Amino acid sequence: MRFTVTNGIKMDVEVTKSDLKTIASKNTQDNRFNAFKNKLAQDIRGFIEKAKYEGWREVIPGKHPETAYFAYFSRELGEKAYLCIRKIKNTGLFKPYAIIDQKTFDAEITNLRK
Repeated sequence: MRFTVTNGIKMDVEVTKSDLKTIASKNTQDNRFNAFKNKLAQDIRGFIEKAKYEGWREVIPGKHPETAYFAYFSRELGEKAYLCIRKIKNTGLFKPYAIIDQKTFDAEITNLRK
């Protein structure tokens, strides 16, 4: 599925079954949050449209060479969830990568830019 959405930044987004499998595989120790994020993954477009743009960060050197940067969007739905979406260098498309909890977001946001 492909769509264009603007929320903080304009993005041409592509979501594949492989992307959804990646999101589902990135579990926390909180099984309730894991079920919650897997439900959210069923509507990535809706998540982005209703979310707050938190900013973007550069890729950690040596990891994800196909990725230009990661952007983060948050929603408060009983608990805070963050969509981590990456911009792919060679296509310019944005692809969802993970839905993470507050603890994981706090650990990853060093050098977050608006």
